[in-house]
Amino acid sequence: MRHRLLAPLAPLALFLATTTAAAQPVPLDEEPFTRHAAGQLQRTLPSRPVTVLGPLTLGLGDAQINLDRIHAFCQRNAEGCAERLEAFLHDITIAMGDAEAKPGADALRIVLRSAAYVVSARASIAGGRVPGRLDARPFFGGLMAVPVLDGERSVQLLGSGQREELGLDDDQAYARGLQNLRTRLVPLAVAAPPVAPGRLGVLADDVYQPSRLLLHDSWAGLAEAQDGVLVVAVPATDLLLYSADDSPAGLAALRALVADTMARAPNPLAPLLLRWRPEGWELVPAR
Repeated sequence: MRHRLLAPLAPLALFLATTTAAAQPVPLDEEPFTRHAAGQLQRTLPSRPVTVLGPLTLGLGDAQINLDRIHAFCQRNAEGCAERLEAFLHDITIAMGDAEAKPGADALRIVLRSAAYVVSARASIAGGRVPGRLDARPFFGGLMAVPVLDGERSVQLLGSGQREELGLDDDQAYARGLQNLRTRLVPLAVAAPPVAPGRLGVLADDVYQPSRLLLHDSWAGLAEAQDGVLVVAVPATDLLLYSADDSPAGLAALRALVADTMARAPNPLAPLLLRWRPEGWELVPAR
């Protein structure tokens, strides 16, 4: 996990931009893209048959692999496509190994995902490798809190069948996931030093950074240190931004940065800005 304290908002766009070496172009039309990904995955897993189930959909054993999100990224960023696709397929091979393991309740975590992601995930796991349904509960502004199992090399969705094998109901699994988050994450007092207005704090490169929003009480000290002003954003699934500037100009700059980050990221999460209040998070309305 890495955390950074950055200077003004403007240079952050350069910091977040992906720079990649030139690579062999990947076909961007849906069917050639799907066949290209299937061939690349088959070379990585020669002992397992990889099948094309349809445009942007692969079959790997009992699992269904949806290429919609990585294809959408490639449509936006053809230059970085080859590297991102390679990383995506590498993660698939790692996840296939983790799926064979039987993690315990200590591996439970909660991640934040969009409602659209949850709908897609529920459709893709039906009858697949994840037994049962996908439990998820609304958090804020269209985000959903989703239980997962943290493997040695990857994170996998928690199906209700796996949860029941752990002897937990939905509420118990959610509470255990939050408890494990508190234990796993570097405390905010260490990870997130206060920032001055016009500057930005960044918690990056970890899929559980946005999950810190679920631990509302842990932000009280930072809000107090910033004279009660704390605005946060989670533009990607592994990125959290925080600011001490809620002036119209400061909010507009942060909102523009969030939009730019989401356009570049292969794993965009949410465009919303949230303001910390003692009683809970408050949505910052767009103007």
